[in-house]
Amino acid sequence: MQNPNIMTIKQVAEYLKISPRTVYKLVKEGAIPSFKIMNMWRFEQSKIDQWIQEKSEINNFKGNGGKEHAKSANN
Repeated sequence: MQNPNIMTIKQVAEYLKISPRTVYKLVKEGAIPSFKIMNMWRFEQSKIDQWIQEKSEINNFKGNGGKEHAKSANN
């Protein structure tokens, strides 16, 4: 029985809309949550979703220096 939460390189690439080569690069850099079974990289979808959320929050904060968020919190 396959676990739908476990994804392959190809599935992660499709999910993130990037190339498999880019996924391999992220894995090599340790930038994306992954684990290896024998010689095959695998990814838990829930951890990928959490990673996306964290990256989105960091980029949103950096993108406007946090000023927009602070400004909206004061209004």
